[in-house]
Amino acid sequence: MGGLGKTALAQLVYNDDKIKDAFEVRLWVCVSNEFGMEQILAKMTGKNVGLGMEQLQREVRNMIEGRKYLLVLDDVWDENHNKWVELKDFLMLGGNGSRVLTTSRLRAVAKAIESNHMYILRGLSDENSWRLFERMAFEQGKAPLDHDLVDIGKDVVKKCANVPLSIRVVGSFLRGQHKSKWLSFRSTDLRKLGSSKDGQAEDGIIPTLKYSYYHLSPSLKSCFSYCALFPKDFVITKKELIRLWMAHGCLDVADGRSIEDVDDDYFSILLNRCFIQDIEEDAYGEIYLCKMHDLIHDLALEVAGKETLALETSVFQLDQKIRHLSISNVGASSCFGEMKKLRTFLRNISPSFLPEANESNVNMICSNMRRLRVLDLSCFGLKFLPNTLGSLLHLRYLNLSDNYHLTILPESITKLQNLLVLDLTYSSVRELPKGLRNLHNLRHLELSGCTSLTHMPVGMGSMVSLQTLSMFVVAGKTSKHVKTGQLKDLRSLVNLKGRLEIVFRSGFPYDLAKAFEVVCLLNNKVHLNKLVVRWEILLESLAIHEILLEGLRPHCNIKGIKIKGYKGVKIPSWVGSLAVFYPCLVEVSLHGFDWLYNLPSLGQLIHLKALRLSSLPNIEFVECNFEDASSDSMSTTSDWLSFFPSLDTLKLINLPRLKGIRSSVSSRTEAHRKLVAVQSFPRLRVLRIENCPCLTTVPRCPGLKVLRVRQVHEAFRYRGIDDDSPCDSIYLKDLEIDRVELVNLIFGESLKGIDSLSIYGFRQEMFSAAADLFQMHASSINSLDLYNCNELKSLCGGGIEQLTNLRDLRIWNSINLDLGEGDDCGMSPWKSLKNLRRLYLRSLSNLIYLPQGFQHLTSLTILRISKCSLESLPEWLPSLTSLILICLENCNELKSLPEAIRDMPTLRELRVWDCKHLTDRCTEPDGQDWPKISQIPFVYIS
Repeated sequence: MGGLGKTALAQLVYNDDKIKDAFEVRLWVCVSNEFGMEQILAKMTGKNVGLGMEQLQREVRNMIEGRKYLLVLDDVWDENHNKWVELKDFLMLGGNGSRVLTTSRLRAVAKAIESNHMYILRGLSDENSWRLFERMAFEQGKAPLDHDLVDIGKDVVKKCANVPLSIRVVGSFLRGQHKSKWLSFRSTDLRKLGSSKDGQAEDGIIPTLKYSYYHLSPSLKSCFSYCALFPKDFVITKKELIRLWMAHGCLDVADGRSIEDVDDDYFSILLNRCFIQDIEEDAYGEIYLCKMHDLIHDLALEVAGKETLALETSVFQLDQKIRHLSISNVGASSCFGEMKKLRTFLRNISPSFLPEANESNVNMICSNMRRLRVLDLSCFGLKFLPNTLGSLLHLRYLNLSDNYHLTILPESITKLQNLLVLDLTYSSVRELPKGLRNLHNLRHLELSGCTSLTHMPVGMGSMVSLQTLSMFVVAGKTSKHVKTGQLKDLRSLVNLKGRLEIVFRSGFPYDLAKAFEVVCLLNNKVHLNKLVVRWEILLESLAIHEILLEGLRPHCNIKGIKIKGYKGVKIPSWVGSLAVFYPCLVEVSLHGFDWLYNLPSLGQLIHLKALRLSSLPNIEFVECNFEDASSDSMSTTSDWLSFFPSLDTLKLINLPRLKGIRSSVSSRTEAHRKLVAVQSFPRLRVLRIENCPCLTTVPRCPGLKVLRVRQVHEAFRYRGIDDDSPCDSIYLKDLEIDRVELVNLIFGESLKGIDSLSIYGFRQEMFSAAADLFQMHASSINSLDLYNCNELKSLCGGGIEQLTNLRDLRIWNSINLDLGEGDDCGMSPWKSLKNLRRLYLRSLSNLIYLPQGFQHLTSLTILRISKCSLESLPEWLPSLTSLILICLENCNELKSLPEAIRDMPTLRELRVWDCKHLTDRCTEPDGQDWPKISQIPFVYIS
């Protein structure tokens, strides 16, 4: 039975912290009706089946080979035992302890896959069913004093047959409804509302969902059925979904409300009715991703009918009755010329992995599909667009994103008078059509990542319907005959929402008089949530920088501010008082302020989650002056006594004079100052400090998980902001540092464990400190990276032999390192690394032969050697009895492969890339070394 919570239970397992710690790789695949090897591998990689089986196998091998993985196959229907055997054989590439978790409605599936453990969900108990209904149907999640309504509710719960999905949908539908609605549902015979696709009753689930669907308004029904265009388990972007609804006129707009506001209400209704679920929020607390339950998706397909089709295959024949089509792999299809009545042409897969499509398809679409309202040509590999695009007069949504070679748009695009959405994200367009201002109905113009765009066209100020303008480029290098849009054009665009990036390109022509035109340019944009201001060049007058940035003061509702390349001497008043003027800030980034001596007080911004300060040459302290804080911005006493209370990520990069982070509470008592220190950085999780040579302290952060410290003062310490009190225990997931001796000095005994350790510039004089560090954390360190170790000559005595639980070792860039030193005298660290699984050696000039000590690495599964001086591989190679993969890259001194490679039964894959002597020798069938490796299942020579 569907809706019992199989997927929900699997998600709880998948996301459990213990599971995350136990498995190196976790993969989730929604299988549904496609239990083919190729389809599953494609979903494991997130790529398209159009890549072909061989490429997909290679991608998956890279992900799981030798690694302990958890693979969840959700919603499996296929009972074919042979298909499962084929998949299982391939999955054996993973490390010991790997697991596959499968969910299905069919016991026969569990039998076909020869499951070791089977858990059968039988629905909720009566008591838990009522508790769930209470939470969904009643305010505050508690039953009211109206006993009559409670009795009706308990009868309703019985109709839901203890199925969680039914209870959630019905409870959310009845929430806030008059008692007559409750009585109506109780008396309804759900069996009369329909049956499943095969004509059999679905135990009340589908009829229950239909009951809730039938009580949606006609507009909401249209919005819901349109969701059938997305494949099952597809991650839907809320912004895209709302714009698609808008393009098809699914909305009832009245009372002077904007289309976007109505769309947002519709989305909230479907979410509250449980037709949409699994939402994800961005840094600003806005919903940006969602999914549909597979049963809800089945209902959407049913009510959408035969006019809607979502294709996930490149082989297809389309019915001319189809009106709405989504497709993953376009290929070269001739049937597009026959789809003259199509209204929607949509891509339904992540664009970054799609192969380029045949440009003839675009000509066919533009010439024949004249009734299109939605046209999605994202990641088509387009270099140009046909002029016939301008003939699609009904078009409302045009997506040209991720076409990296698209440099110019046809002027005919300005004929699309009904166009509402134009998305050019990450294209290479150099300029927008001169007549763009004629698109009076355009509401959303996406330009993020258009790094080649030199200027805006004249007349942008007349496009008052714009709600989204993600980037505004001010006058880059253009011909003298080209007229460009001016910053002042933004003044009339009062409805802008979301993100606005203002870029001053090279060749910016503003003089001092023109700069004054931008005064109060943005403070009427009440719906903007992020402002980015970026200078790519230094203007002739520093005063122009100052006037421009002062004039670009945003509205107080802004949540994100990023300013890069400001060269003015005077800091604008609004930047100097961010905490006073912008209490809602969630994200702040300041980069390249050459004349900034004092940072604005940021520590009392109670919503700030991300702070990046970089290339600020004159900043000495990051401080918080509580006396300057506005009482209006502090809701309680505890807010006053918190320093960066919500900060999650702090990055301090290239701050040559930075000495510390401190709070200014001089007028308060000593007890108050200590309380401030205790409550400082309570939620900080990621801290990156790089090239801050004068910095001597790092703030106490009890929740810290990721720390990257490079180029800091030798007296650098981890302590409280204003005191020397002992630190709480800390366990780091990831530590990156360039001076090992600092680790103990920074943390002392407060550091209880490290998962992954990266050391830059590891050298002999660090060995004593490294040995102490490795001994202290031998049980926790699973991964070790050594980068740029040009002064390192040997690993003997460095303490690496103490890392008995080490799984991954990577050594990069060392011209003097001899990995074999110590082999003769028994001092080699290799014999202690019994659990090492993966070894990656790159750019080691002295690596001519593999050390004898490597023979002790009996758990090694993956060996990668790149850009080394390796001349031969040893005949003792079969001693590596667990080896699955050997990868040799740019090893140009390697002349041949050893005879012993024939005797490695565990070896499943060999890759030889850019090794000039081996390429011909390993080529099938005539290469001299081919007989040695022909038994290896997968051999790749490049």
